[in-house]
Amino acid sequence: MRLSFSVLAVALGIGVPAAGAADAGSIVIRLHTDPAPARVAWSYSGVGQAFQLRASGTTKIVSGLADGTYRLVEAGAAAGQAKTLTSLRCADPSGGTTVDVASATATIVLSSGETITCTFRHRALGPRPAASAVQLARKYAPVLRLASGERYHPLRLEDYLTKTDLRSGSPPHGTIAQTKPTLFSLPVTSSPTYLDIRGAQPNSQASRYPQIEQQLRLSRPRPTVYFHLAYQSSQGRVAIEYWLLYLYNDFYDQHEADWEGVTVVLENGAPLGAAYSQHQGRKWIAWSDLRKTATHPVVYVARGSHADYPKSGRYSIHVCWTTRHGRRCAPTPRVDVADGRGSALAPVAYDLQPFAGTGYTGSWGSGNYVLGVGLTKDRITDPRRRSEYSNPFAAVPP
Repeated sequence: MRLSFSVLAVALGIGVPAAGAADAGSIVIRLHTDPAPARVAWSYSGVGQAFQLRASGTTKIVSGLADGTYRLVEAGAAAGQAKTLTSLRCADPSGGTTVDVASATATIVLSSGETITCTFRHRALGPRPAASAVQLARKYAPVLRLASGERYHPLRLEDYLTKTDLRSGSPPHGTIAQTKPTLFSLPVTSSPTYLDIRGAQPNSQASRYPQIEQQLRLSRPRPTVYFHLAYQSSQGRVAIEYWLLYLYNDFYDQHEADWEGVTVVLENGAPLGAAYSQHQGRKWIAWSDLRKTATHPVVYVARGSHADYPKSGRYSIHVCWTTRHGRRCAPTPRVDVADGRGSALAPVAYDLQPFAGTGYTGSWGSGNYVLGVGLTKDRITDPRRRSEYSNPFAAVPP
């Protein structure tokens, strides 16, 4: 008995081009990214010739396909590209298609004349959390009381990146690797890289940072605060982490990209306390000792350093730094001024955004400079690669 090639291919589960136009099927591949533009590409194989999609909202139609099973696979086009796929859905009229987000694969069963549409959705900061998680984050979102004379507000990450170049190597002598990095294009490999704000350096032209801040604020007046939830099921605890990125740390230590935050911990649904980020770690305060507006802890943000305090005041501090001779700490001649007399940012005054995904492996700034010391070996680590992010419960006293 003789079988045509098309019939044999279907029996073997292999998709092939259709012999007749009337029986031909189509597969539509769509790409969506959050945020956009991604400025990276994804490659697709298993349906005709391999191809790439780059811009959010773009579509590829592969037509003239015979009945059969097709294995559509997506992969990052660049080596070491972060895995950011959060959703893969295929609209299949006959219902035979299955998907696997972990492997970015759709196993498509195509029938005669059928059109199946598969949509790949990427979010650089991980999947969007459930509505209940968002509601919980909003319930305990902090009230930020900035200090008098404070020139910087919490920024949206993609806005910060618009002012940077990604450099390979170590500051200040790295070479440009990307002129327009995005949350999708930040490396997640071990190669040393850092983000460098264009046109300014902490040890020279530092007066330009306030100008850059004003440019960003004109394009997006509302500040942004990020949140992440962590769980300790054995203790019935939930940690609600709030993270803030400031353009510049203008204190005894000076560096681009200042990450700060506060974490509220609940136990069996009741607030236990909060941990405030300060210069050398986190300060735990019991819930009963916190100043609050309803369920929102009040955070006094120190001028320039953006360290977080539960009460207004002037604080004497130590600053630590690392050189080739090791780690050293010393008291600073300057105090942290957290007087709360600047802008008051209640939760209604800022955007609250979920924060997850794969953390950038390089430094968020172009180096840390300590007055009287110069450039140190310290780097501004992505919060998602810090212990405060992965294990916020360590701040809770026994």
